[in-house]
Amino acid sequence: MGKKAVQDYLVVLKNPNTQLVERTGWMMTALALLIIIVQLFSYPSSIGLYGTLFVVVVFLITNIIEKKKKKPVSFSYLLITTGVGLSFFGDGTNSNLLFIVLGILEKFFLQKKEIGFTTSNITIGGWFPKKYHWSDIDNVVLNGGILTIDFKNNKLLQLETDDEEDEEYDVEDEEFNNYCRTQLGK
Repeated sequence: MGKKAVQDYLVVLKNPNTQLVERTGWMMTALALLIIIVQLFSYPSSIGLYGTLFVVVVFLITNIIEKKKKKPVSFSYLLITTGVGLSFFGDGTNSNLLFIVLGILEKFFLQKKEIGFTTSNITIGGWFPKKYHWSDIDNVVLNGGILTIDFKNNKLLQLETDDEEDEEYDVEDEEFNNYCRTQLGK
């Protein structure tokens, strides 16, 4: 959330991009392997391409193991390695830049959105954070993993929270709702 201001409560939301990013990562991995193998036919004596293929396969195996353990997988290192390897050891096609850019963008697309609550305002994080004063809000309720923010201008936000976050920061719905009622009653 930008400057990491101290929040009384911080609600982490589910990221709707996770499945799409993962599917794209698997497809880009297959494409990376295909391009590297084709490059190896063109440059069979390129030790750098063999090294790139080895590192990409290691990242692929790591992702497969993480997926079997039902843990989140990341393709950014695999994609960046492919792009850099093709840049230095391949024929310099434009695909190398695509892999590097997608590897970097994966980190941005997988960031979870956070909503911070302080006594003065509510901040909805993201690339362009939005701040709302409590006076703009009619009601805030957290119930069963759904955060509902009802604005006085009839705008309604209902967002799914991420229950997989650290248990240390887990807060009961009723405690959070009491805090919000207190802020709205001022």
